Amino acid sequence: MNDTAREIYRLSQEGYCCSQIMVQMGLDAQGDENAQLVDAVAGLCGGLYSGLCCGTLTGAACMLSIFDKDKAKQHMIPKLVEWFQATYTQRYGGIRCDCIIDGNPMTRLERCPKIMEKTFEKCRSLLAECGYKI
Repeated sequence: MNDTAREIYRLSQEGYCCSQIMVQMGLDAQGDENAQLVDAVAGLCGGLYSGLCCGTLTGAACMLSIFDKDKAKQHMIPKLVEWFQATYTQRYGGIRCDCIIDGNPMTRLERCPKIMEKTFEKCRSLLAECGYKI
């Protein structure tokens, strides 16, 4: 298990959801704390608690915006969404939370940590393209 996977596991054990984990990992990479922000993005959990757009994707978009909202809007988020759609629509039939977990909450334990890990790595790459090192 690599460091990213370990951190995802640790945060999930503390009760954070996918969107919160993505934001917290971005804050940690900056050496910053913002409990109120992490609490706020809980509203994105589980596809807005309704199975809609994957919380990992929406949380990652928020995390990129923490670093640079203009570059996130113009460059990083569009590339993230394009990559996420290409990667997970083919595999799971869409980027909605309910598509990814396929109606089985146990699937969340199997698929979501891997999706978070790969998405964080993609964010790391996008940030590097914009001059940020995490």
